[in-house]
Amino acid sequence: MGKLPISKKVAIYISLPIVVLLLGITLQGEVRATSSTNYTIEPDNAGNSGGEDSSSAGYEIENQQVGDLAIGESDSANFNILHGYLYGDAGDVLIDFTVIPEKRLPAVGNNSTLAIIEIRNVGETTALQTYAAVATNNDGEYSNLLLTGIPPGTYDVVVKGYAHLKKMLSAQSLVEGANVLDFTLAGADPLLCGDVYTSGTIPDGDNQVNSLDATYLVSHWGENDAGVSDERADVDENHQVNSLDMTKLINNYGTDGD
Repeated sequence: MGKLPISKKVAIYISLPIVVLLLGITLQGEVRATSSTNYTIEPDNAGNSGGEDSSSAGYEIENQQVGDLAIGESDSANFNILHGYLYGDAGDVLIDFTVIPEKRLPAVGNNSTLAIIEIRNVGETTALQTYAAVATNNDGEYSNLLLTGIPPGTYDVVVKGYAHLKKMLSAQSLVEGANVLDFTLAGADPLLCGDVYTSGTIPDGDNQVNSLDATYLVSHWGENDAGVSDERADVDENHQVNSLDMTKLINNYGTDGD
């Protein structure tokens, strides 16, 4: 085989970095960042939430939409990346969900909970994956929960509130990217309260409202804003453990969750 002409060699040397760069962009599935002290954030791309431009060496990236993930820090001495943009890997399944806990005081803006999410095969009771202590906001919402290890498909999706019974949405088709789930019909069908009992063997309740829960609530009786030792006992989240909480528990006495 003959030697390549000089002009073709030059063309190959020039094109190789471009090919490598394009491959890097194509394979990119992570969060992009920079460690340069003189940098520019390019304008917003499809799916990004920001779009801030800066060439300042001391600039902090703080722009973020609800549901975006906070990520990493820059190693630069002059600036920190406080928030970032998620570039999802192919096949990632995420959910945005709403859960409204029953009978809160005050009734508006008091719907936060530490939710537990379970993903099950349809018709089965054993969870494929469990995501614990997912903190919803005061409207009972959480965005962009990444379902690690769960490929797109059809599943039963279960939620449990901090002091509430489990509720299941059956046979949900979860696709790649974002999925929106409302467990409580915008509050018309809230999570039933009263599953407050915890122990070493039952750390998050037994998914029943029974005598264990009533006894547990009584053990915290009279606690108030200055010292509610377990927030679960304050069923209505009004910073007092009293007859109002017991009444709500009794209303659901004998009920099991999904």
